Amino acid sequence: MRLALLFSGQGGQGPAHWQQVQVSASGELGEALSRALPGIADPSSPVTPETLAKNKIAQPLIFAQQMLLWGQLQSRLPRPICAAGYSLGEMAACSAAGAFSPVQGVALCAQRAALMDAAAAGEHGMLAVLGLDEALVDALADEAGLLVAIRNAPQHLVVAGPRAGIAAAAGKFEAVGASRLVHLAVHTPSHTPLLAKAALDFKKYLELLPDRRLAFPVFSAIDATMARTARPALDALARQICTPLDWAACLQAVREMQPDAVLEIGPGNALARLFGELAPEIPVRACDDFRSIEGIVRWLDVGN
Repeated sequence: MRLALLFSGQGGQGPAHWQQVQVSASGELGEALSRALPGIADPSSPVTPETLAKNKIAQPLIFAQQMLLWGQLQSRLPRPICAAGYSLGEMAACSAAGAFSPVQGVALCAQRAALMDAAAAGEHGMLAVLGLDEALVDALADEAGLLVAIRNAPQHLVVAGPRAGIAAAAGKFEAVGASRLVHLAVHTPSHTPLLAKAALDFKKYLELLPDRRLAFPVFSAIDATMARTARPALDALARQICTPLDWAACLQAVREMQPDAVLEIGPGNALARLFGELAPEIPVRACDDFRSIEGIVRWLDVGN
């Protein structure tokens, strides 16, 4: 079987994912998580959607949840032909391919979150805009002091910037006929030049990691460039913090690899739905669609 992996980004995380990590994390990974998320080891620690939307919580949590899932699946699935990660998910894609260990990744995600928060003072957010042409979204975003951060599809864009601008632009998008607006559970202007300093500082951490051949290719979410070794993949990880993502091109690149199935690993199923719209001929599901690892393995027909 030719299997492709997609790793989700921020936005779909909920209390159930926090609980999954609480139950499953142990050993060195558990210790790394306790350092990054002090409340993760306390079953009585309260968790709210607002808390889970904070960068310093969301980034190490989502990465750990993805790595725990991959750790349970890896030995039971064929080696993937490729992987891609949406925003934060590119951290997990690189780790799964061997660019750095899950323990290293937890610390890197905590550093990434801290750098992003420090680079953009004030209240920021991200808004998904569906049903409008890209040129119109770009023009209205610019009027509100926002930037297009992600291109998911020709009429599915994500804009980012100050919360005041998000509120102003939302009314304009609705007035000109947007079919849907979604306020993402993200509090930073990801993938815009507002985070240029964070990208530069994060690159310094990544440059300390050795270059090595990846277990499978990883596509950059910036422009779908394929990396077969760690160094270009790590360079892309730093650049994507302040560079718009062309996720539509990334999904097309995955499609052109001609996978027999595509599996989304991480909170939610937004990437699976996007890929299904692009390539209805290729089976695609998300881990969150299943109640157990056994269900995922059975779906992929590589069970016992």
